[in-house]
Amino acid sequence: MTDPDNITTFSPYYNLASIRRLFDLQDAPALYPKTRRMKRKVILHVGPTNSGKTYNALVALANAHSGVYAGPLRLLAHEIFDRLNKGLIVLPQVPGEPAQSSVRVCNLVTGEEQRIVDPEAPFASMTVEMLNPNTPYDVAVLDEVQMIADPDRGAAWTKAILGLRVKELHLCGEERAVGLVKSLLEDSGDELVVRRYERLTPLTVSSKSLQSLRNVKPGDCVVAFSRQDLFTLKYAIEKKTGLRCAMAYGGLPPEIRAEQAQLFNDPDSGYDVMVASDAVGMGLNLKIRRIIFSTLTKWDGRRDTPLSVSATKQIGGRAGRFGLHEEDSTGLVTTLREYEMNALRKSMTGTIPPLTYAYLEPSPEAMADLATLLPPVTRFEDVYNLYQSSAMVRAPYRLQSLKYSKTVKRAMEIVNEHYEGMPTWECMNMLRVPFNYSTHTLRDVARNMARAHTQKASVPLKDVFESTPLLKALEYVTEARQKALEAEPDSNAPARRKRILQQLGDEEHTLLRNLETCHKALTGYLWMSYRVPAAFSDRVEAFEMKQQVESGIDFYLALLAEAQAPEVVDNYATRRRAIRATQKTASNGASAEPSRVETTPRKGPHTHVAQSIL
Repeated sequence: MTDPDNITTFSPYYNLASIRRLFDLQDAPALYPKTRRMKRKVILHVGPTNSGKTYNALVALANAHSGVYAGPLRLLAHEIFDRLNKGLIVLPQVPGEPAQSSVRVCNLVTGEEQRIVDPEAPFASMTVEMLNPNTPYDVAVLDEVQMIADPDRGAAWTKAILGLRVKELHLCGEERAVGLVKSLLEDSGDELVVRRYERLTPLTVSSKSLQSLRNVKPGDCVVAFSRQDLFTLKYAIEKKTGLRCAMAYGGLPPEIRAEQAQLFNDPDSGYDVMVASDAVGMGLNLKIRRIIFSTLTKWDGRRDTPLSVSATKQIGGRAGRFGLHEEDSTGLVTTLREYEMNALRKSMTGTIPPLTYAYLEPSPEAMADLATLLPPVTRFEDVYNLYQSSAMVRAPYRLQSLKYSKTVKRAMEIVNEHYEGMPTWECMNMLRVPFNYSTHTLRDVARNMARAHTQKASVPLKDVFESTPLLKALEYVTEARQKALEAEPDSNAPARRKRILQQLGDEEHTLLRNLETCHKALTGYLWMSYRVPAAFSDRVEAFEMKQQVESGIDFYLALLAEAQAPEVVDNYATRRRAIRATQKTASNGASAEPSRVETTPRKGPHTHVAQSIL
């Protein structure tokens, strides 16, 4: 790192020359010299959804002496953590030799949670951002490799592909990533083997559309892309068919999505249909027989735009999952309305354009070096932008920037407001907090967090929620939940539950949205607690509150099912305990940390989609 004491005067010419020497990124693989001294074998598994590509990579992982799995979602990291510790990845048996155990001691490390089964465990399951390139493994599995082209998170995949110190690196993803990965590995000098897979079960586009929600059947998943449409569809399906709907969408915490998926998969739960957003396309194993698109357009913040070929295939491919159906496993895909069937057929048979860019992220070390070359009064955003304009990057790489990432742009506004004069690494931490800043309330939470961090030695958890309705919403729903759990079952139970719904008075689901935002806020606090533990010291309290929020959301969703099934709330406590017990089985022996939202619906032409077809 440059010594600031050696710079006595500010010389634009001197500093520009230094910047160019320090931040020459034209040889990205050279950023990882220890890895370049290795001879790695990279196996790229590509194929459609439900082709077995990830399973084959996981078999190689479980067969190794040490290894790591890294995926884009906490749900996926939890699943592989669970499967490795339980021995659920079946290993091939050598003829004539005794069967070997597939149980592997594995730790879980995500941005918001760490479960340490054994400090010396040879295996780990992580979210991609938590990978440390300096940790050596025999085998690594990097899932959803096509995310290397994502403007917000792609840099983490690039870092993993170029930097992981492993003998054998398995990449899993879509065919469109092959050319880009080849280009990266030609630069790094690693051996590349491409393995292509075909779908394990048939997938068919139906000959006609659903036409009416009365035709929804058990095992169906109806897909929509806005909260309003999801809830409208849920109510309509339950009213017209008598079937009960589970729900999965991005706003729900991963833990609740997993519970809803378990309810849908359980033939005895009474939840026959899934109503989901595009969150169904990744991270959930669901026994879906038919995918029904309520629309093939999605609101992008300005207008309704056609769903991409890649997204359509990813979601549609969830039908007919191999190994999840005892009978006919053929998957069906259709639309709600006939006029969209041709578009669906074209997308399901269409070619996905290849990826062209892999993203790089400015490293905290590079940003700190740059800051030492500039006057002390220079704002962090100016340091960041100067890095963007001075760094030399060549194709197929692209530097993550405010231009490409809305998340970074919004985070930078908060850094500008509250982090003036703070060390560069503190500013970089704030840029990386896992907030999507999608609502004013979540942006208020981020501001509260930043303000407390810069003004106080510690960040009390209560300060994060100042001037927001989030804790009030949690208190309100928790009180209603407690009353429901304590009430004795009686003949007036249906009337009592209706009174609870009326007392909540939440026709626009504002309470639910506030609970979801509260969960995101707690996730951000926990993320910071692992990076700046001295300042974000209320980790135990945050874990406890996070679990309380999850219980509140689960209860709220159970209340929503009341309209269709009066016994839902009576069975709520029993069901909750059963699901929680199942989820905790994998972590026996593991040490774990006590693991204002918009009140009006988003305006835009997409909000009337569901109403128009009911």
